[in-house]
Amino acid sequence: MNQSKLIAVIGGTGSVGRYVVSCALQQGYRVRMLVRNVRSMQLPPEMAARLSVVQGDVTRFDSLRELLAGCSAVINTFGRPPEEEPLYSTVTCRVIEEMERAGVRRYIGVTGLSLKVQGERKSFGGRVVSRMLRSLHPQFASDRLQELNVLQHSSVEWTLVRLPVVKEGQGGCAVKADPERMTGNRIYNGDVARFLVDQVGKPDFVRRCPFIGS
Repeated sequence: MNQSKLIAVIGGTGSVGRYVVSCALQQGYRVRMLVRNVRSMQLPPEMAARLSVVQGDVTRFDSLRELLAGCSAVINTFGRPPEEEPLYSTVTCRVIEEMERAGVRRYIGVTGLSLKVQGERKSFGGRVVSRMLRSLHPQFASDRLQELNVLQHSSVEWTLVRLPVVKEGQGGCAVKADPERMTGNRIYNGDVARFLVDQVGKPDFVRRCPFIGS
């Protein structure tokens, strides 16, 4: 069991984040999540006892300091609608700065298929999808690239997971991961969550950006 380890979750009330919180608790971790508004979560008593909530703002260092105190790892599933100003690089920069100050080493985040990484070998279809997404949402894609730059220049052990279309549901399929090629066109929230939580204790994709699919 992982009861001695405390994971900080950012975006824990979102579509993927809710599954991350539940999955981490099921695996025996203690979880502390940062939220703007406190909402009640229906959990079994033995799981609820291992969940704590910090009400605050992910762009504020005081909120992040409270969130990260005593944590072993951070899972960041912060999301923004495409029509709003992207804040991914800003949020990640502040999270990483506070992680380095607090001595927290492990960071797992998510990004989209628009992200282009040096050395990758996408299929023709993968290159078309990536190029189309960058064309449709150039500001979003630029900010995601800046987010990667923040991670690459940090000292933490980061993994940035590239997601295909994410569907609602637990899933239960085997997750395929590859740092160079797309592995599927879609994946369920529950499968994403299990992969992210599994990375807390795995070194396979440290300082890499794996594609995942099912």
